[in-house]
Amino acid sequence: MILDDNAAEIAKYEQPEIMSFLPPFVDMNIVELGAGIGRFTGLFAEKADRVLAVDFMESYVEQNKFNNSNFTNIDYKCADVTTLQLTDNSYDLVFTNWLLMYLDDQEVHALIQKTMSWLREDGYLFVRESCFKPSGNLYPQAIGSQRFSWAPGSP
Repeated sequence: MILDDNAAEIAKYEQPEIMSFLPPFVDMNIVELGAGIGRFTGLFAEKADRVLAVDFMESYVEQNKFNNSNFTNIDYKCADVTTLQLTDNSYDLVFTNWLLMYLDDQEVHALIQKTMSWLREDGYLFVRESCFKPSGNLYPQAIGSQRFSWAPGSP
């Protein structure tokens, strides 16, 4: 999730780079965790067999549906990834971009374990994090005045 008033400009440059790190996903079943408004969902849907786009914010799920309404191979789910249950061995790619920074260490550990069980034998897990705290210049406004701090070794 990019909570930044320059999100569209940032996405224009980062999407091609991120996509270049992924395996060819033609005919794959993909689960996108933290799909947000669908900046990657449509790119996956162009080639994948099925895409499951998951986000915990209903408004983002609805915007993703609107943004990618031209695709018929996308399923949308409003859910918290920390409690998400999916069928074992059912996905070829689990993709997450800027999600783990919103979870604590125990949640990250549990989520990674779950994602590994969702993957088929030759499946891929792609995780991208570029910072250790929520990103963007709109984050404080989105959550109110609450601030977060983190230091290496802190819980």
